[in-house]
Amino acid sequence: MGTVNFATSPTRIAVSNWSLTETVLALGLDPVAIPEADGYRAWVVEPALPAEFADLGERRSPNLEVLRDSRPDVILISNEVAMAYDKLSALAPTMVYSIYNSDQSALEKAEELTRNIGKLTGRSDKAEEIIASANQRIAAAADRIRKAVGDDAKFSVVRILDGAHFRIHGTTSLFGSTLARMGFANAWTGPLNGWGFSNGEIGDLAKLGPAHVAYIEPTLDPVKAKLFASPVWKALPFNRQNTIYEVPASWTFGGLLSAARFAEQLADAVTKTTAQGS
Repeated sequence: MGTVNFATSPTRIAVSNWSLTETVLALGLDPVAIPEADGYRAWVVEPALPAEFADLGERRSPNLEVLRDSRPDVILISNEVAMAYDKLSALAPTMVYSIYNSDQSALEKAEELTRNIGKLTGRSDKAEEIIASANQRIAAAADRIRKAVGDDAKFSVVRILDGAHFRIHGTTSLFGSTLARMGFANAWTGPLNGWGFSNGEIGDLAKLGPAHVAYIEPTLDPVKAKLFASPVWKALPFNRQNTIYEVPASWTFGGLLSAARFAEQLADAVTKTTAQGS
């Protein structure tokens, strides 16, 4: 599914999700059609969206009329919308590229995605530059964290959902596999879904032990206020030891640039917190 031969490299590219969006943008191309643009700006943030594009609406059910009118040379989709492949390929050649829903390292899959789209668009050299730059950023962030907390620190990445429920990201998730690339062990050893996380409750966070825990923003202020006032939350080891870090908005299901950005933001948060505690 999704094997297409082009006489010339496609330049008018429509994308079905944000990891594809950021990858195409990183390669120096402006997608002609993008889903949920406001959500991208809030969650992914970088690279910035172009000034002009067609908004496809929801990621899982793109507006086919808008998509057709954007006149793409190629449509890039992930497995999550592969059931619409026939409808989409009737509008333009359609190719399926996925980072998630596998048991593989999401970071490695993001590198693979970058190479594949680089090859598709005739920008393989640019793709290798992006991969090298991202890994340099990740390595530099790892060095900063080691200087702050040492070599043996265990980390966990969580997203606060509603104050009682959390997503706990494991080793195959994008940020979990980024931590592994940085040389840090993941404190969460529970089962993972295809996206690389577990759905947990506050009791599950106690299983993390004396870990360094990063929670990813944004979280609604009332949710945080109630959670942070909870005696159970306050009793968790990472709170007692002040090894909890707020990381600005980062897309946990993004591409390679999201991984590098997370690494840098985590390093910023860790060094800031440890400096305040010294």
